[in-house]
Amino acid sequence: MSGFKGRMRALAAAGLGLAASAGAADWTLVDLGTLGGRNAHAAAVSQGGFVAGCAETASGDIHAFVWRGGTMTDLGTGAAAAGNSCALAVNDNGLAAGRASSGELVVWTDGAATSLGFRGDIGDMNASGVVVGTRENGGSTRAFVYRDGVVTELGNASVRSEALGVNARGQVVGAANGRAFVYEDGALRDLGTLGGAISVARAINASGEIVGQSSNEFGQPTPFIHRGTMQALPGPSFSSAVAISASGKVAASGEGTYGYVVSGEAVTRLADLPSVIARGWRKLEPTAMNDRGWIVGTAENREGDLRAFLLLPASGAKPFRPDVR
Repeated sequence: MSGFKGRMRALAAAGLGLAASAGAADWTLVDLGTLGGRNAHAAAVSQGGFVAGCAETASGDIHAFVWRGGTMTDLGTGAAAAGNSCALAVNDNGLAAGRASSGELVVWTDGAATSLGFRGDIGDMNASGVVVGTRENGGSTRAFVYRDGVVTELGNASVRSEALGVNARGQVVGAANGRAFVYEDGALRDLGTLGGAISVARAINASGEIVGQSSNEFGQPTPFIHRGTMQALPGPSFSSAVAISASGKVAASGEGTYGYVVSGEAVTRLADLPSVIARGWRKLEPTAMNDRGWIVGTAENREGDLRAFLLLPASGAKPFRPDVR
């Protein structure tokens, strides 16, 4: 893990410009806590409300966790080696996947880690336990699918690729040779760009709606949604879409503006939500969203610590009462 995503990755240069905010009062901010230290990062959320990530322990180590209904469970290091671990995907069965202290990718089942036998990154997991990610391949990378204990690499071995999202139907999205793709029926399909040379697909919902970013020749990223064709999303410049719910709401992040939600043409900055303002939190970076519209990510609290958060919209059904601190 690279320093809680390198204090959350920067997208490019700065840029602002927002459409009207909508529904800002209808969200609840949940602090997911830590494992005894000061910092935490939330990476994924399942449809039923499991959250995966990593948090600082009292000794200063960083361990993978799964959070559910107010309780954060320490998954340990995932390997015999000392070091940091992080859970990067989770489903409603509590199955989690991520990176162990050894640097290898692992899947946790009932707290026990199974190594995939290689290094790389985890992109996503669906309800059936299908895991997608990126495998280190010498100086390059290969997108992969892990299903029922079997790893399948996607695309051409000579092409650099990454898998970042998978839906309930097993459709996989990511990027190959710098272009967004969807993988289905055993083949990669190029999704194109918004006129530039580079694009990446980051998430796909059960309906097959895909979101991500497309960059122009100057490297400026623009968030997109793909519904048969690729279309730019409203919101600030220098942004990327990172997740999409079943209803088509999109979570995105822009340089300088950090996290925001797109619903139709309306754009709501996470920093403008009353529950966020009341806590004095800032720099909210969303990492994932489930079909209920629950958003998880990482933010800075008043003290400047990195904290894992869960944002609950009033319209999202709650199968439990979250521990709202």
